[in-house]
Amino acid sequence: MPRGVTRTRTLAAALSVIALLPTSPAADVTFAIIEYRVLQRVGQVRLTTGFVHDPATQMGMFADLESFDRQGIILIAGGSVRHFKRRETIGSHTVETAISVYPAVGHGYRGGLATADVIVTVDGRKKIDCPYDQGPIELAELDILPLEDMISITGSYDDKEVRGGISLDSTQTIDTPWLERHVR
Repeated sequence: MPRGVTRTRTLAAALSVIALLPTSPAADVTFAIIEYRVLQRVGQVRLTTGFVHDPATQMGMFADLESFDRQGIILIAGGSVRHFKRRETIGSHTVETAISVYPAVGHGYRGGLATADVIVTVDGRKKIDCPYDQGPIELAELDILPLEDMISITGSYDDKEVRGGISLDSTQTIDTPWLERHVR
């Protein structure tokens, strides 16, 4: 067989294979969510991290972020800044929670991901003011327990476990320096 015919057939076969490939790669992205939950009967406000991997579920959430936010399911993703605020009365205490979600601002390690910050005040005193999911900080659970006079936290800082708590009567605030001091 002449050389030109072989090259033409090889090229045609290669183009056929390329044509069968998907036109866009399938995304393999897992998005974090913060579940905001009030357990009124046991006197707790809880923020817990979850994850959404299913692309169809992700698309449904993106299509109606406001509805999910109202339900206390805050997707740490999106193309614009979002603010989530709640005010609860637990016994004689007032717990105010503010979560801000910021869109991705770059590329590479953590630069291509959205971030979130959290501020919690109890009876007008700021007790938490730190990133929830940003750079080296990834919180897993915040438990605000006003009837037990405490806040507990679990998560990680720079891939090392952070676990601890503070009394609501203390002058401490859970912030980035506090997280750094409580790395295990």
